[in-house]
Amino acid sequence: MKNALKASSSAALERTFRSARADLDAIRDRIADLQAERAKVEFMPRDLGTIEKEVDQAIEAAIRNRPLFFPFLLRQEPHYLPVIGAFNKSFEMNAFGVFAALDAPRLKAAIMATMPTDGLTQESRSAQLARLDAEILSAEIAEEVACRELELALGTDMPRRADVNPAILLAPDVEIGLEVETVDEAR
Repeated sequence: MKNALKASSSAALERTFRSARADLDAIRDRIADLQAERAKVEFMPRDLGTIEKEVDQAIEAAIRNRPLFFPFLLRQEPHYLPVIGAFNKSFEMNAFGVFAALDAPRLKAAIMATMPTDGLTQESRSAQLARLDAEILSAEIAEEVACRELELALGTDMPRRADVNPAILLAPDVEIGLEVETVDEAR
């Protein structure tokens, strides 16, 4: 009878440990998913409106620099070959400026045609990153609570993730919401 009770108790303890370990693994999987989502949001392209404004500014700045201004043409002597050379040199030095001066609308259209249409505004990116950071923090706290509870129950150290937040790792039990009974409270 004693052996049967001991075996039953050992099996129950083993099931409890496996369940707790599965819960911890699920929390860690959730953290990994949230971190991957955060990286995706962080590196998403900017919104098309912002990109278009920057393209417009770049074209306007290029035109202001007068890439097709050849002062020697203002002189009275004819200079056919130097015009070709000056144009080629201008193109070599600042192809973007030459294209902007020749046909700014088509240059802009060509650039904008290659831009992604699913970008994020800075405000949207910031809001999504803040939400994900809060979710990651919450999941990391839950992970640390689970680790500490398992350590208390098993009397052994639980391995932590390599990228664990050190502030959570070093936080006192009370700060992360872990209530530990003292010897006096247990009596």
